Amino acid sequence: MSTRKVQNWWWVDFRMHGLRYRVRCPENSLAGARKYEVVLRGRLAAGEPLKPVPPPPTSPTFAEFSAEWFTTHVKTNNKPSSQRSRSHILRNHLVPFFGKTHLTDISTSSIERYKALKIRAGLSAKTINEHLGLLRKCLGDAREWERPAANPKFKMLRAQKPKFDCLTREEAKRIVGATNSLRWEAMVTLALHTGLRRGELFGLRWQDVDFDNAILSVRQSIVEGIAGPPKNYRERIVPLDADALKALAAMPRTYDLVFHRGDGRPLTCSTAQNALYRACKRASLRPIGWHTFRHTFASWLAASGVPIPVVQALLGHSTIVMTMRYTHVVPTALRQAVTTLSHEQPVPFAEFWATGGQQGAFPATASLAAGIA
Repeated sequence: MSTRKVQNWWWVDFRMHGLRYRVRCPENSLAGARKYEVVLRGRLAAGEPLKPVPPPPTSPTFAEFSAEWFTTHVKTNNKPSSQRSRSHILRNHLVPFFGKTHLTDISTSSIERYKALKIRAGLSAKTINEHLGLLRKCLGDAREWERPAANPKFKMLRAQKPKFDCLTREEAKRIVGATNSLRWEAMVTLALHTGLRRGELFGLRWQDVDFDNAILSVRQSIVEGIAGPPKNYRERIVPLDADALKALAAMPRTYDLVFHRGDGRPLTCSTAQNALYRACKRASLRPIGWHTFRHTFASWLAASGVPIPVVQALLGHSTIVMTMRYTHVVPTALRQAVTTLSHEQPVPFAEFWATGGQQGAFPATASLAAGIA
């Protein structure tokens, strides 16, 4: 065989005048290798010396490169919580399956086998997609670092849109009343009226609260006891209503943190969650998590007709796609928004059709056109 593929690259391998020549083809294709062999044979026949291309670097295994990638990239660019999550995925899922495979040999078919294996293991589509996203990032960085690596094409699984729980006004009132301390009452009230994430509540400092202007600044988040910037590194300003101001004003200002264990140290997830579970039980309410208050805040705003970009800014979402999840609770608000295009009552479709669609038969459209003009 005069052409062959070695480590995902085509080579020319032939004998001439009793000598063997093995040269890497500059064009990585079978047709390119065959044409290159003709060129090389012509050069040898003309007495030109060959200058072989050096052999390609050996492709590392996924286990070897992912370990280097985690140390070099993940630990440098990701928060501690993200580092732990990615370490778990690599250690317990990706490395056991792809670990001994060279990066150049990771193919679409092997990824499909991985997806099938994890589905049989009972993992959700969302979880498997997180694994695939990490694999894609790892392989992409390998190519950017000029390491021999495949670029397999694969599709993410179709994941069901996440469902979230929201409280009614009556349920919110019950849960606030069921708290058994000033700290938890203030924290629940603030969560309901600002939509702050749990880590942002843990990291809230008195210096971030401006009582004169009735606003608070989200500047840090505490996750697993480690203080850092808010999610997506997006600092934001959140206005405070009367209930939130009243709850904060009642809190003692002994330490830097607004909410703490009692000695200034940050709250833990288990402490906060257990306190919330006990309040739910006293309120005869289903068990909920702290993120339920954030969903409730967003849903109440959307249902009140607040523009989605404004809700996005208040929540600190990096993209409006996340915020759009809350539009399903506001069909009446969406219809009301459309009817505001005109102060006149829209003409029913049957009447519009009967007029032959003449100009002026649909006042809302006419008013909008006039506004644009």
